[in-house]
Amino acid sequence: MKKYRFSRREFLQTIARAAGATLAANAILLNSEPLFASLPPLATSDRVRFGIVGVGMEGSNLLTTAIQLPGVECAAACDLYDGRHELARELVGKPIPTTRRYKDLLDNKEIDTIIVAVPDHWHKQVVVDAVAAGKDVYCEKPFSHTPADGLALVAAAKKSDRIVMVGAQRTSSVLCAKAKELYDRGAIGALSLVEATLGRNDPTGAWEYPPPADLSPENLDWDTWLGTAPKKPFDPLAFARWRCWKEYGTGVAGDLLVHLISGMQAVLGINEIPKRVSAFGGIYRWKDGRNMPDVHAALFEYANVPVSVVSG
Repeated sequence: MKKYRFSRREFLQTIARAAGATLAANAILLNSEPLFASLPPLATSDRVRFGIVGVGMEGSNLLTTAIQLPGVECAAACDLYDGRHELARELVGKPIPTTRRYKDLLDNKEIDTIIVAVPDHWHKQVVVDAVAAGKDVYCEKPFSHTPADGLALVAAAKKSDRIVMVGAQRTSSVLCAKAKELYDRGAIGALSLVEATLGRNDPTGAWEYPPPADLSPENLDWDTWLGTAPKKPFDPLAFARWRCWKEYGTGVAGDLLVHLISGMQAVLGINEIPKRVSAFGGIYRWKDGRNMPDVHAALFEYANVPVSVVSG
């Protein structure tokens, strides 16, 4: 039998496809069998061992998906909130090392790959440190918190020989692949305008998540969580709803609009920054103390094609 080696690159690509599949409704999946179900088992020596930094909402979803891949093993988990250490062990189904210090994972020579699922303002430092430590990286979108962070991230990835993948799930979805197929064969005719919307107009979609009931400065390293953001007293809502504040997240743009833009670029084969951009937004519904818009509209010009996006 031909031996199948599940490389780190294939691991990253497959977890991205699997995450993308969860974005599409079950009714439109072309094949109900998991993307990795037909792969044969691997020898222990071929296993990819990963560590995960951040076991919150998206991190726990990624962890659940990753451990189902053949030849893949979760070696350790990191989170600044101790309650998620137990969650990580429950999801993996066995005792694994857990820590508040992500550098413990980077120092572990048996870990090949790092999954990064932390608030946006921590993306740059974790990814830069991970590639410097010789780890491949899967980082949740948006890749950077600021343009300056983005430049530093790209420079670090180019300087290393590591694989760095950003988890923009829509680009890996069945719907996106079908749209690209139709576009490439000219099924929609000449393209003159792209309009895209994505809305989650409910409390959960607006990030009104409840903080963990036991959250406290005793079981959360609040000062480290703040990172480079301005210092402030312990705030459970900022921890649970960090996308609402520019100090930690990128709001509607980084949560929803990024899916519209990345999907559009994947379908049209565009890999460039827009020529022109006009955007506006505001806090129209969720007046809860946030400082990021709850509705965001933007008009881009990409490769001579106007692109209108609205999310909120």
